[in-house]
Amino acid sequence: MEEKTKKNLKTAAAATGIVLGTTFLVMRHIAKKQQPQATYANQPEEQNPMEGKKVVFVENENEPANADGRCGHLEAVGESEHLPTFYEKYIKRGFDVVLSFGGLVVLSPIYAATAIAIKKDDPGPVLFKQKRVGTDKSYFQLLKFRSMSVNTPKDVPTHMLKDGGITKVGAVIRKTSIDELPQLWNIFCGNMSVIGPRPALWNQDYLTAERDKYGANDVKPGLTGLAQISGRDELEIEEKAKLDGVYAKALKSSSLAGFLMDIKMFLGSISATLHSKGIVEGGTGAIAREISKAGIPDHALFDAGVDDYGFKKVFSIDKDKPLRILITGADSYIGTSFEAWAAEHYPNLEIDTVDMIDGSWREKDFSGYDVVFHVAGLAHADVGHVDDATKQKYYAVNTDLAIETAEKAKKDGVKQFVFMSSIIIYGDSAGYGESKRITATTVPSPANFYGDSKWQADKGIRKLASEDFNVAVLRPPMIYGRGSKGNYPTLAKLAKKLPVFPNIDNARSMLHIDNLTEFLCQIMLSGSGGIFFPQNAEYTKTSDMVRMISHVVESNITETKALNPFVVIGSKVPGKVSDLVHKAFGSLTIDQALSNYDGIDYRVNGLKESIEKTENDFA
Repeated sequence: MEEKTKKNLKTAAAATGIVLGTTFLVMRHIAKKQQPQATYANQPEEQNPMEGKKVVFVENENEPANADGRCGHLEAVGESEHLPTFYEKYIKRGFDVVLSFGGLVVLSPIYAATAIAIKKDDPGPVLFKQKRVGTDKSYFQLLKFRSMSVNTPKDVPTHMLKDGGITKVGAVIRKTSIDELPQLWNIFCGNMSVIGPRPALWNQDYLTAERDKYGANDVKPGLTGLAQISGRDELEIEEKAKLDGVYAKALKSSSLAGFLMDIKMFLGSISATLHSKGIVEGGTGAIAREISKAGIPDHALFDAGVDDYGFKKVFSIDKDKPLRILITGADSYIGTSFEAWAAEHYPNLEIDTVDMIDGSWREKDFSGYDVVFHVAGLAHADVGHVDDATKQKYYAVNTDLAIETAEKAKKDGVKQFVFMSSIIIYGDSAGYGESKRITATTVPSPANFYGDSKWQADKGIRKLASEDFNVAVLRPPMIYGRGSKGNYPTLAKLAKKLPVFPNIDNARSMLHIDNLTEFLCQIMLSGSGGIFFPQNAEYTKTSDMVRMISHVVESNITETKALNPFVVIGSKVPGKVSDLVHKAFGSLTIDQALSNYDGIDYRVNGLKESIEKTENDFA
């Protein structure tokens, strides 16, 4: 009997070995076949032009901000000269293959159960792919289990999401780090290691450059690393890069040092996971610390809605999804422009408009709409020459009417309410010779009743947000385009009539109407709530804009600094003269980091293209 048992055990062991061996060979074949696609080998346009090069980050506030919230770009300064050690090339890779294969086999029931749970909880893809930075800055596709609802933000810490974007299953797999398990396949394929610096997003240029200072980009990225178990999201980018460099230095110094460091990291990661810390990525630590250093009271941050800023989120958008949208406010510039843009580019959006003037809108049933887009309001007035009755009218329309409309939308079961707030809630722009920038730590502080009427509505509407009622608030800068009113038409007239114009250094955030309407379409299709700061990708210098307008209309205006002394004198003259100078040559910008949204590509026109289009439309 004992001999028979031994024989059966040997047979079972042999069978298991054959099955595992066959499984391994099949998986290796699949991995090899998928590798070109996973590394963009057949897509030259998707490959990193900085692959294999040493880089530095060049700051330039006139360039769009990257995923780290820094404006600038990478420049190559040399070639990477790292040669992997024997441990790194053979032993570490051997461990990676064995551990990843074993994990894929042993955890296969968890993979299957997680996939079924994700599908059942929120129908859609089980996995998603992200372009990440691999060894020597090559790109590869990183895999994760989807933890976010299809049409709401994903890949951000739970505390940054008020509106339940994380699914029930997603909350569990994030807390336990199960969402990271598909990366075992990345490891098995050879694009990652079990231990190593977390792979950066392809557009985290600043992090990439910081890591290059310490040689951290030379080594293979990992499932977990020293930075993740040392401080997680509380660490700033510079600190994370230094820790990644500590690991890379140990790995490259000798095989023994690399082996001991990997053992330390492996045990530390297990401890972090068991204590429910998870593996956390992201660049919000710097912003959190900036807020802390600024000493801003908690109640002020709560009022401003800092935790719900849209740049902290990731969006998933189905551009073909049908939506019914109700614009509350007839004949507005933004409303009619949005309707026209959607009709041309998003025929799946069905849009109606209701007039808010006579009060009959209160009898309209909102329940048949997915989105209510509120644009009704009184525009900027000469705030210095109005009586109390006029001021009360602004509050009645800009504040009370807006909140009442949102309350009705929520009561009628509308899922998303989109409200046009304004940059004006942050006060006036800086005067001539000064600068003002709105950042993540800037608290709204209206300078007049008009700004305050918008600010009170901004706060009041956001208080209505709930799991079933998402509120999206837009705080845009000056909007311009075909048919616009305000400062742009005035500048255009000057560009067409004046032979010369002062060359003053200033900077303003602006938003072309096409960029706004494209953003509106995408944020509505996402169904998400939050606070958003859409703006053009570049800041605008007044004299540059006048010159561009002049070029389009062929008036050939000349910029000259010879007129600048007159501007200086004009800025000192009390009354309308100085007001005009400050309005034309003052500076007011929004930090570009607040205006870049992962998953939303809304800037369809650059500054030059927007002016060309605007002037051709005006003509």
